[in-house]
Amino acid sequence: MDKKDQRIKKLEAKIIQLKKVEQELKASEERYEKLFEGAEDGIYTLDLKGRFTSGNRKAEEICGYKEKELIGKHFMALLPSKTEVLRLVKVFKDIIMGKGGAYKFETRLKSKQGNIVPLEIKGSILKKGKRPIGLLGIARDISERKEKEEELKNKNEELERFRKMATGRELKMIELKEKIKELEAKLKKS
Repeated sequence: MDKKDQRIKKLEAKIIQLKKVEQELKASEERYEKLFEGAEDGIYTLDLKGRFTSGNRKAEEICGYKEKELIGKHFMALLPSKTEVLRLVKVFKDIIMGKGGAYKFETRLKSKQGNIVPLEIKGSILKKGKRPIGLLGIARDISERKEKEEELKNKNEELERFRKMATGRELKMIELKEKIKELEAKLKKS
């Protein structure tokens, strides 16, 4: 086998290897796409200015915007109040400035339809090398949890009112028994 044939064999082996790597990469991308689109939580990315760069099906469902409407929109446009905007701008700056790699907080979002949706947000900084390039976020609709918390709070308040009422009645019964004893003592003396 001459040198030309050896080079051809090496090139063929490299081509086969590259095709295998390409197939593995394609399979990996397909798995990622299935995970991304099939997730039960909203998954999105933001650039360093706070604009959406991607969003999955559940993110669309939560905010009411299709991905193409969401891309380029600033996250502040989805917040229901100035108070929430100010709070999250500070959170966003703290995250970008590196005051924590992973983050978790609760917020409320105003959907395209005008509904207020309570969310739990988790995420981390996206980096290229050591340089931050954006944020990855996972948004979970916690409406049901908030409703249950409110129900529990109301039940606890109701129980506290009942306890106070029962304690108050018990104290009145004790006072009444003491007055009865005083009256009985007076009647015995007379």
